[in-house]
Amino acid sequence: MNTYTYFAQAIVNVATRKVEKYELLLRAWSPQTHEWYLPNSFDISVGMQTRMLKEALKDLEVKRVGINLTPEQFASRGVVQRLARFVAQTPELIELTVELTTAPTLTELSAMAPEYHQHGILIALDDVGSDIDDLDLAAQLAPNVDIFKFALQNLREQGHTDDLLGQMRPWAELAAQHDVQFTVEGVETYTDLQLARQAGATRAQGSSSTTRSHRGNKSSAHLHNKLAI
Repeated sequence: MNTYTYFAQAIVNVATRKVEKYELLLRAWSPQTHEWYLPNSFDISVGMQTRMLKEALKDLEVKRVGINLTPEQFASRGVVQRLARFVAQTPELIELTVELTTAPTLTELSAMAPEYHQHGILIALDDVGSDIDDLDLAAQLAPNVDIFKFALQNLREQGHTDDLLGQMRPWAELAAQHDVQFTVEGVETYTDLQLARQAGATRAQGSSSTTRSHRGNKSSAHLHNKLAI
């Protein structure tokens, strides 16, 4: 049976650089290489996710977190109910966000968003501008979305680094039009932070130092705490 962990990556206020929340990034343990790696599949049970969430919260100074859901999980009312129960039974949790790297259809989002929102669970479209690159579709989805996350790291990997500010601005403007919070991911330097500010982002997310917290046979929490900029 695989051993999984969460790496908690800080999301900071671009003006104050104070941590406002964390994204919990799923990793699996390789007994062959003795390293944590990005698994090919993120389809672990919501029960395992909530157990890892519970452990992670013990070590996070800010109890606002985001987790990734697969399209199938997001569309499942059973998943919504399980997450809603976890939120209700975890008073220390201030805010839970579900992040989607694949855009749902307008029909799917219109049906599911009210169910998440009635339990105070926020919805983020992750990797806008790269994996999710259809502005017209995003504009249709925006009324039911709380957060856009623009991924600088994806553009770098794809070699699309010309005029990064120009690539960010349409997404920032769309977010502003619909009162959607705008986060820039992949912020590794002060220059990246300045770009995020110029684009109108209120939050930035990037890499930093790590410390391990809990580890078990099935799940654990592995913390990634402070944005290095």
